[in-house]
Amino acid sequence: MRDEPIRLNRGLAGGWRAACCLFVVIVLFSLTAALGAEPPQGDKAAAGQVEVRLTDYAIDMPKTLPAGPTTFLVRNEGRNSHSLKIVGPGVEELLSAPVPPHGTGTLKVTLQAGDYTVYCPVGRHASKGMTVKLVVTVK
Repeated sequence: MRDEPIRLNRGLAGGWRAACCLFVVIVLFSLTAALGAEPPQGDKAAAGQVEVRLTDYAIDMPKTLPAGPTTFLVRNEGRNSHSLKIVGPGVEELLSAPVPPHGTGTLKVTLQAGDYTVYCPVGRHASKGMTVKLVVTVK
């Protein structure tokens, strides 16, 4: 008979467990970083497309853009209808129709270098905060 206690070799099982836990942590961190990251606005602006989010009562968009042909992709995330108007050097453009809640619209303009005002012309929305100063720089 044996007088020594039987030892189980847990070294290999413990190593696999640690490796699996580390793998899960890395995957979760990567997914969190990927899902939380916003697309770079500079790349879209360089391509002439700019995303604009309208809410009750704010406009979320870049504050600086390069001069040239620009397409504003407007998305209304608010509960009220909104619109978008751009006024600046040689430009006074308005969306063709108000954008209903959860709707989208497109506004194409050619921007020149200078200072612009971007606002919602619906009712008193501009005075409630739906106004943005936009600076357009030379390419």
